[in-house]
Amino acid sequence: MQYQFPIFENLCPSWGQITHLGTRKRIPKGSVILVMEAAIDGVYYVAEGTVETILDTHTGPEKVLYRVGKGCVFGEVCCFAPGVNQEVFVKARTDCTLYFFKREIIEGVIARDHPHLLLELIRILGHIVRMYAVLLQDSLSLDFFVRVCRFLVYLVRFKEPDLAGKQVQVVVESGVTQSDMARLLGVHRVTVTKAVKKLKDQGIIRRFTKRELDIADFPRLCLLSEGG
Repeated sequence: MQYQFPIFENLCPSWGQITHLGTRKRIPKGSVILVMEAAIDGVYYVAEGTVETILDTHTGPEKVLYRVGKGCVFGEVCCFAPGVNQEVFVKARTDCTLYFFKREIIEGVIARDHPHLLLELIRILGHIVRMYAVLLQDSLSLDFFVRVCRFLVYLVRFKEPDLAGKQVQVVVESGVTQSDMARLLGVHRVTVTKAVKKLKDQGIIRRFTKRELDIADFPRLCLLSEGG
């Protein structure tokens, strides 16, 4: 199964061209924007910032299911398929500028005059569905080391989609910390720290910070990510 990286950006760029049809909202960092049990009459477009869809596990740390950044839409589930789900909510990871589009606008003006925007909405839903399939697959595996390796591999491919398959040394700006990774994987930070230390001891990676991910042996990391 192809891994789907749980950070979505610029999948709905055309929505930024019709912000005059929406309502601008400034959301401070840390604010809860919506809970999944709430029925809302529209969707949000992220013009600036990042939001997180979070699962409250009640028995451990919150798990970040995925992040939505600039150029993407969120809230479509609450708008078009509302239901009771008290454990999941959406929170602003940073200060955000959002535009709220009412459902009547989506089903009217947008559907009539801008149908390609609905295709972009379907695109991000497809990515999210695939991501949930991977989460289900991973939940059946207790090998957290393999999951950390897989995350690092697809972090690189997310940042460098044109990366040559046999390139050995790779350096990218990661944009995530080890704590971020732990939250995205739904594990404790110490689990990620141990896995990263093991990779360093084996000479596979040299450095992993929010600013830089320095990999010394990318093909070997890919092999480990597949359980090899």
